[in-house]
Amino acid sequence: MDLSDEDLVFNLDKTGDVEFFEILMNRYKNNIHNFILRYISSREDSEDLTQEIFVKVFFKISSFDSSKASFKTWLFTIAKNSIYNKLKEKKMVRLTYDVEDTNNVVGDNDDIVQTGLNKLDKKYRLVLIMYYIEGFKYKEISEILKLPINTVKTRIKRGKLLLKNELKEYI
Repeated sequence: MDLSDEDLVFNLDKTGDVEFFEILMNRYKNNIHNFILRYISSREDSEDLTQEIFVKVFFKISSFDSSKASFKTWLFTIAKNSIYNKLKEKKMVRLTYDVEDTNNVVGDNDDIVQTGLNKLDKKYRLVLIMYYIEGFKYKEISEILKLPINTVKTRIKRGKLLLKNELKEYI
């Protein structure tokens, strides 16, 4: 079965058949889990939060509106909000970046990049991860973070400069 995300959501909403949900979950669970690991370095917490997110998605599936955003954008918005809520709950002040499972970043220099990203303000770190690691487009980042697209572009540009400055001794 090679249905689009929106077709799967439609069929799930109309029939209640969890097979459609399982396909969606299998399609995105690794992406969501890795996304969470970039902010919450505890593997156990990230696994728990991944499950919580998919439970939310299952119960909120009828609120998905494909005219407002793609399913992927909607899903990652839920994930982002869940991460923020979890961080507030645990009163984690410092977000960490875990480059595990992201072999497309810098290869052997992952620890160096991680150190540099950890020193950046959250607003720059988030857009850099979403753009360069998760592969989101400006528009998708704008929708997920509810920011104007020019703000996203500016944060990516400034974030790159700040990261470059943090990594200048290694470059």
